[in-house]
Amino acid sequence: MTEERGSMMANGNGADIAGAEKKLRQAEFFLAWLAETSKEYLGGIPRGGANDAERLEFYFSACLTAVQSAHYVLDTTGGAGFKKMQHNWRMGLESDAERQRFNSMMGLRDSDVHYGKTGAKPLQKYVNEEPWQTRSPYAFRSHNPLLLGAEAPIIEEENPDGTKVRGSSLRGAVGLYLELDGARVEATTACRDFIDQLRSLLEATRVAFQ
Repeated sequence: MTEERGSMMANGNGADIAGAEKKLRQAEFFLAWLAETSKEYLGGIPRGGANDAERLEFYFSACLTAVQSAHYVLDTTGGAGFKKMQHNWRMGLESDAERQRFNSMMGLRDSDVHYGKTGAKPLQKYVNEEPWQTRSPYAFRSHNPLLLGAEAPIIEEENPDGTKVRGSSLRGAVGLYLELDGARVEATTACRDFIDQLRSLLEATRVAFQ
């Protein structure tokens, strides 16, 4: 970036859309790892010297940081024009609950950076797995097709956030959960929603600075 370009952005005459988009792609990268890790076998082999819970926390923290970095890019380069547009965007959200969730996620990242805490806790969860994919000793099967025929009964379990998991073969995994605005939410859901909100803000910024 040239000095002139940087000065223009700092003065609010432009917003670095490309820079913010890159940060959101970075957030999606860490979200994908968080989602994949939260489906692994309960008690699976740790990687990189971190236990299961820490690996989830690492990816969650990285996702939060990348999303908020996208916001910082827009705020820093968009100047006063972005601040005015962001106020209108916030007021245009469908409900107070959405505005509160956005504020909570922004504050959560700050708590992580300054205090090393997000309040998220690892809890056991269930994931659906096709029987022929199941190798884990933590899987629960209620049906042996060789003995009982082709039709397998459906099992249903409830995860810590209240979501139901149904299938003929379920197994235990570890998920990261946090309390947000009075509700327990899985970290993958919280990050995905946070990314979606920032993407909405980014698109509003793109239109405003055309």
